Amino acid sequence: MKKVMLTLAAAVLSGAALAVPVKLPTIPVILEPNARLLTLTDAGITKAFPSAAGRPDAVFLTEDRKVTVAFEWREGKLAPNQVNDLVAQFPAVIRAQVPNIKTLKASLVQIGNTPWAQFVFTTPGQGDDLRRELLMTSALGRILVVTIAGNVKDYSRNEALIRTFADSLRVN
Repeated sequence: MKKVMLTLAAAVLSGAALAVPVKLPTIPVILEPNARLLTLTDAGITKAFPSAAGRPDAVFLTEDRKVTVAFEWREGKLAPNQVNDLVAQFPAVIRAQVPNIKTLKASLVQIGNTPWAQFVFTTPGQGDDLRRELLMTSALGRILVVTIAGNVKDYSRNEALIRTFADSLRVN
């Protein structure tokens, strides 16, 4: 994850991120545009996530380039009535795949009249803990994952912007 964040920062600094209207043509989501978020271009996403496996479909960055919001529409099947099951089952998956988890909170939240499984966890980082938030829901029978990533202090500074953006999500 550290390598991805460094590569992402390099892609942004090299000009790969441009402030453009928020459009997600390949994902069944509608967003409220926000001029304070930068959109990583397709080339920037490819540079930041060189492996096609797990590469997000869209990535947004805060103006200070410290917090990312990545959208990934996975092939796995998920029915709308199974989202609640994720809240109980997925923490074990996170603990198995992510080393040194310090905190992990799982809950069911409503965003845009759609149920989302929310997982917020922290891991040790250099100078500050790393904060990850996964929002997962069913979109056309598939899994839609939104990953919000940054360190704890940077997330705190950008929390209002990120929460407003996340709360604007509407699944088609």
